[in-house]
Amino acid sequence: MSRIPFVSLVTLALCLCTGLANADEPAVEALTRVVNGRTFDQFVQKALVDYAVPGAVIAVAKSDGPVFVRGYGVREVGKTALVDTQTRFQIASVSKFIAATAVGTLVDRGIVAWDRPIATFAPQLELAVPYATQNATLRDFFAHRTGLPAYTGDLLTEFELEPAELVRRARFLPFDHSFRERWAYSNYGVFLGQQAAAQTAGLTAPQLLAHTVLEPLGMKRSGPVQATLFEDENRAAAHDLDGSVMAYENVDAFSGAGAVVSTGADIARWMSMLLAGGVFEGRQMLTDATLGAIVAASMVEGPSGPLHDPNAAAGLGCDSYHFLNRRVVEKNGALNGVRTIVSLIPELKVGIAIFANKQLTVFPEAVRAEFLEREIGASGRDLQAEIRSEQASWTNLVAIPKPPADALPMAHPLDAYAGVYQGALYGQLRIATRSDGLVVTIGGRPAKLTLWSGDAFLLTFPNPDVAPGLLTFRFQNGAATSARIDGSRVAGTMSVNYGSFTRVP
Repeated sequence: MSRIPFVSLVTLALCLCTGLANADEPAVEALTRVVNGRTFDQFVQKALVDYAVPGAVIAVAKSDGPVFVRGYGVREVGKTALVDTQTRFQIASVSKFIAATAVGTLVDRGIVAWDRPIATFAPQLELAVPYATQNATLRDFFAHRTGLPAYTGDLLTEFELEPAELVRRARFLPFDHSFRERWAYSNYGVFLGQQAAAQTAGLTAPQLLAHTVLEPLGMKRSGPVQATLFEDENRAAAHDLDGSVMAYENVDAFSGAGAVVSTGADIARWMSMLLAGGVFEGRQMLTDATLGAIVAASMVEGPSGPLHDPNAAAGLGCDSYHFLNRRVVEKNGALNGVRTIVSLIPELKVGIAIFANKQLTVFPEAVRAEFLEREIGASGRDLQAEIRSEQASWTNLVAIPKPPADALPMAHPLDAYAGVYQGALYGQLRIATRSDGLVVTIGGRPAKLTLWSGDAFLLTFPNPDVAPGLLTFRFQNGAATSARIDGSRVAGTMSVNYGSFTRVP
């Protein structure tokens, strides 16, 4: 892996920062203080090497503006162009936090409300459970408490469907728990909430993000769609776990659930607005009440944060937990070849954003933990060792499951599985035979089938971030009549059910 040497002198590092605040401010003191023999800048440099991350950008902001914004490393392995404060990154699910602030501007204008049933202003949205259709609110969708199954529906981003069709198909996604029973992370759900709000305002979902947040904040190098990445060459490449360059992931279809592109310098402007109580350059972008609703605890999540706070909660497009005596509001994200995190300490009016151009690395969590200990206080635990130990779990999210040791041989001839199967949510599942086995497309997109056991096959996709499933065929009188795709029992935690398909005669 090619690597550019870093300058480690603190004074030079601070000169390279943009928007450096006065040196007597607590945030700057924390960043320049020597802890365990290193300043914050030196810690970041070492962590970049420890986690083999090609490049990253760090932005620290306070309520009155940026404190520290710096690029580290290279945009792409094997090339010399450096990451800087203007380098564009896909910010993945941090987009949800931005989407919530965009919807918040509509709440302030009285166009929508967090707690009014969406059916009253977006009657076209229908869910599989009638009671949820009639009562679900924007708060339910942005706090992941509608009853939609976790991660299910993500495959739809691959199908090039229009927003109206994505909304229509929501009625075909069965719930796997009751409305408001528990927290279950749903990209599809955030899209549905944002789309309902945008349509009510007469906007597309990307227009909502651009017109209400990105443009008013002067985030000139940010955008609501992937195409923003390619406006010039200053963009971070996506890197796989082995350091090789991988394809970017396009999730434009789900808009604010994950499609925003931004930079360190731009994201610092948005953070400053949030930390200033919704005020930016003297303008009230969000009211206190609306900002308070966004970051408030709306649903119990379970243990989260560096200290595994048992009372962590979902806000609207964000999460919160306690670190020692301070509440932290946070959102992390991941797409192919990128990891992101934004952490705000509202009481101290300071926050940090970390973007890294590597697949499923815990580098952002490592930097965030160091920042929290510097700003809030030492935890008394070896957080860095704990975070390093979590890397294996993140890596396993994209590991391909192996068939069971007692796997049965294929139960029927290959031709018996071939045919066209129809499902309500994902459309057509087409199975064909060739000399080396079965080939499959779902919704027109190619996938791979590998024998699992008997009539069950492991279904995997070219995009490693799309979870695998177990495709099991059902037979009657020797002929396949239907198929069901369930989550693999040994896959990572993002394994999901893809539902049932009926064979077309």
